[in-house]
Amino acid sequence: MGAGPQPEGRRERKKRETRERILQGALRQFTRQGYDAVTVEALAEAADISKPTLFNYFPSKMAILQALVPGVDERFAAAIERFRTEGGTAQEQLARFFAYGAEMTRKTPMLTRALLILALRAYEDPIYSTSQHRWPSLHDSFCSMLRDGVERGEVRTDISVERITHYITGIYVYGLLSWLADPKFSVDVELAVAASFLGSGFSCSAQASR
Repeated sequence: MGAGPQPEGRRERKKRETRERILQGALRQFTRQGYDAVTVEALAEAADISKPTLFNYFPSKMAILQALVPGVDERFAAAIERFRTEGGTAQEQLARFFAYGAEMTRKTPMLTRALLILALRAYEDPIYSTSQHRWPSLHDSFCSMLRDGVERGEVRTDISVERITHYITGIYVYGLLSWLADPKFSVDVELAVAASFLGSGFSCSAQASR
């Protein structure tokens, strides 16, 4: 039998805890003040470390924002999983998620703005990881939601689940980008309309009417 996983050493544990402290402090400050307003000095102070120590963990403030992306992705994916567990049709679950996305945009506008700008930069700047605009957990949860709908006979089968997921994420992100460009944009109303449109589009009745 192979040896089991080695217990985490004291040094590794302290490094992990420090890294997590940096990220949690950054998440709070980016959410309250916005990415641009937060200094590296403030991030180090919140984590109770020196600025050089912070740079041992992250080479830049942007790198800290990038490191927050997987956690945000997982939280949004968890929301979809919660809506799946609550039940309802795929269309109803999608509507609940779009309403949740709109609510989070209103509650955390500073953080949402920073993450959207980061995603845009990732498309064109090679220094940013391509994963910054993939949101893999969210993508997988949408696919699972739609596959449930296929099994229940709610979701059309002439278009692949993957392609429908691309349509959903494209329209969702476009709604957020519209809000980014114009803070007066009614993200709640527009995402609700978008969810209704998408739901009717991927329903079996839409396939039958072709």
